[in-house]
Amino acid sequence: MMIPYSISKSALQSQQHNLNTLSHNIANVNTTGFKKNDSQFAELIHNAVTEQDVRLADNADVSLNAGVRATTSNDRFTQGALVQTDDPLHLAVGGNGFFGVRNADNELLLTRDGAFHIDSQNQIVSDRGERLDMTVMVPVEQWDRSSLNVSDTGVVSSHINGEMTVVGQIPLYLPPHSAAIESVGNNTYRVMDGVNLIESANAPDNFGSITSGYLESSTVDLAQSITDMMMSQRAYSLNGRVLQSTDEIYSLINQFT
Repeated sequence: MMIPYSISKSALQSQQHNLNTLSHNIANVNTTGFKKNDSQFAELIHNAVTEQDVRLADNADVSLNAGVRATTSNDRFTQGALVQTDDPLHLAVGGNGFFGVRNADNELLLTRDGAFHIDSQNQIVSDRGERLDMTVMVPVEQWDRSSLNVSDTGVVSSHINGEMTVVGQIPLYLPPHSAAIESVGNNTYRVMDGVNLIESANAPDNFGSITSGYLESSTVDLAQSITDMMMSQRAYSLNGRVLQSTDEIYSLINQFT
């Protein structure tokens, strides 16, 4: 493919990628604990222009890039606003850290979505049915749910035989860096192979606090996302016109050759 066509093609593909990313963000503006995605653009490799291609001045240093490439990045450590719900099993992390949940295969996944509840099997699960990774010291069926309390360090207490008793401990997890985890959908992240997670029990100073009765809102700014989408749509349209103009120019050239 000729360079002018490939440049326009890469621009259209990059803007389409950006539109998909923005659409995904907007769709999750009300998703608890959701971290927005951002598109990053980078020039493709530059091709040097020499005297064999076109006449150049002695001090000219000219090159043409092959277009643009878009990738998606996710800032998984940005803090979202906390929204009060008054449900003791609605938990939010104020600061660093992720809750651990277990899927149907008992695989440990990380999430900032702390909307938990006790299911019919007396397990603490997310709204997607994933089991909260925690240490249970007293069987859940013995808990007095009306007196349930979760401290800022994840200690779960309940009245047992008239006394406030520690019944469980909820840990937080923290990857060493954002690239150590990957999104697997449903607002959860899988830990990459070979990565050792930091646990709140071993390094409490690295973590934020757990706030019971609150949920963390999405970090998506709806107004900004809509503005960015309008700009991306405009850029897509303009690149489409460039591609059309390029085709018209080559059509004229072909008429004289």
